[in-house]
Amino acid sequence: MGHETSDSEPRLAPPGAGIPLPHRLFMTYVVRPLIAARSDWQENAQLFRRWTEKIDDELVGLSEAQLCRRVLVPSQVGLEDSSRFWSVAMALEHLVIVGSKIEMLIGELADERVPPQVKVETAAVKPLGELSAEQAIREFRAWAYGAEKRVLEKSRSRTSRAFLVHPWFGPFNSLSWQWLLAQHHGIHLKQIREIKKGLR
Repeated sequence: MGHETSDSEPRLAPPGAGIPLPHRLFMTYVVRPLIAARSDWQENAQLFRRWTEKIDDELVGLSEAQLCRRVLVPSQVGLEDSSRFWSVAMALEHLVIVGSKIEMLIGELADERVPPQVKVETAAVKPLGELSAEQAIREFRAWAYGAEKRVLEKSRSRTSRAFLVHPWFGPFNSLSWQWLLAQHHGIHLKQIREIKKGLR
């Protein structure tokens, strides 16, 4: 499927519908125990910073109108159907919403605390799309470039016994959530690149 730009909403699955069952099973039984749980904290941090810089690079030369133009991108691993019709500014807004929450979770779990009454729901972290392009970029840079240092400072235990369940992966401890923080950046870097193809 190609890229489409439109002012009308395409028919997509509702927010929170999740990802295809084969992808979810693969993430639960392969990615979580064999990749996320065995990842390296420093490598995750370096990857997060590298992808932050690459996302920033993708913003160069885009006008306000381009940054706010919604584009329907092809299906992508790790991306819910409802998230396929976003603008670059919406992707940045989402990265800050999710990243800030993950940052908080890492700090709590690293201190062997499970945040009370916290349930991870993908439908609750969708962007509103009401930020200007300038504001979305400013908030992304302000959060992302400081997140790596803040996470390191908060995290006394990088492989906590405490965990919180992710709806796709299952129970994640502090290390696995830190791995996801980097991977989430990578997923939306790919999405931003796909959105840009639709702007040409």
